[in-house]
Amino acid sequence: MTGPPSDGFEIERKWLLHRLPARLQDPSRPLVSGAERWEIRQGYLPAPSESDFVAMTGRVVRDAEVPAVGRIREIRTMEGGRTVVRHVHTLKGGAGLIRREIERPITAGAFEAAWAETAGRRLEKVRWRIPEAGLLWEIDWFQTPALALAEVEAIDREAALAIQPPAWLAACIDREVTDDPEFTNAELAFRSGRIGGGSSIGGGVDSE
Repeated sequence: MTGPPSDGFEIERKWLLHRLPARLQDPSRPLVSGAERWEIRQGYLPAPSESDFVAMTGRVVRDAEVPAVGRIREIRTMEGGRTVVRHVHTLKGGAGLIRREIERPITAGAFEAAWAETAGRRLEKVRWRIPEAGLLWEIDWFQTPALALAEVEAIDREAALAIQPPAWLAACIDREVTDDPEFTNAELAFRSGRIGGGSSIGGGVDSE
């Protein structure tokens, strides 16, 4: 399968939580209408350069092409009573509220081939995607290191800065960490590798 990758900018705010929202703490409790639960494992390759962004946007990329830079992710979710698995390759650039992002689907084979190169820079998390009032709230629970984060995207900077977390989430917020590099997924993957005994490679990695 071939096709053009998605390309654009991610405008996103992020908060550190001191606990999961009550509606997510009981796994037997049904999710609200339209919500999804994802199980994710992701790993980091060397950081992309501008030429990598140009190369991916300037041609049709085959899904079987093995990623050499950026982030790779496997997503497991339930759809219609069955488990669906997707694999995605993402390039990100920048930091903080607004970042460049380009994304494409990849095959399971391409994911596994690249996965071998991410040792020491991996993480696993559960993500809940909860739509409310025209926004999609994403709540991530990490076991290593143990913490929870909430994220929400907006159409522009002004809209992002105007967002107020809903009451069910606000009660769980410790502080906003949108501009704190300690809470990027890439940094958490490095931390997970150190906790788990993995080793990091030199040089930068993708910021999320």
